[in-house]
Amino acid sequence: MGSMVRCIPIILCLCALGARAGEVSYAQRLAQEFPPGSITTKEIAERALSGSDEIHRRLQLDFEEQRQHCANVFLVNHCLDSARQVQRNGEREVRRITLEAHDLQRQLDARAHAESRAADLRRQAEEDLQRPERERQAMLAAQAREQNAAARAQDALHDQETAAKAQAQSQQRQHDQAADVAHKEALRPQQEAEASRAFKEKQEQAAAYAQTRAQDREANAKRRAERQAAREEAAKSDKPAPAPGPP
Repeated sequence: MGSMVRCIPIILCLCALGARAGEVSYAQRLAQEFPPGSITTKEIAERALSGSDEIHRRLQLDFEEQRQHCANVFLVNHCLDSARQVQRNGEREVRRITLEAHDLQRQLDARAHAESRAADLRRQAEEDLQRPERERQAMLAAQAREQNAAARAQDALHDQETAAKAQAQSQQRQHDQAADVAHKEALRPQQEAEASRAFKEKQEQAAAYAQTRAQDREANAKRRAERQAAREEAAKSDKPAPAPGPP
């Protein structure tokens, strides 16, 4: 009966360890969720690392709880060894999953770096291939800009020369017009005097002509009167009148 009583603590300790071993199913569930070779993407790796951190934290809490429990049992060392074994088994799966996740992340990073490097090399090769054409186009564009600038400068110079020529012509016209007006103004007194003299001469000529015509009319009238008197005298003497002379 006494030996039976002494075995009770041992049995209780083993039962407690067995119960704790059964309760560490979350570590097994993590191992089942991420079996070897299942971590193949970045998203899966992140989820596996997050789950591993949580399981690691829970394993530590469980071991501390179990360590306190073992302090109250008869077989303390055996109880602690069993608790450590449970923790080691769980941590082994955590390490496996963590290593696989980190390995995949390194592979993905290396692949991304290699792809980025390859893309950079392709871009560099393409740029090297296109550089002569770009340089040629840039040179042509620079030449075109220089030609356009020279053409604009030439046009501006031509416009300036045209404007200066037009201004000079305008000034010359104004000068000529002013000189012509001055010349006409200078000739005006002489022209007016000549016009007055010519008008006076015409008046004198007209007066002389009128006087000559009057004298002619008077002479003709006198001759007609004389002929008329002669005819009347001849009629009185019954003698034929003398033939009329020229008017």
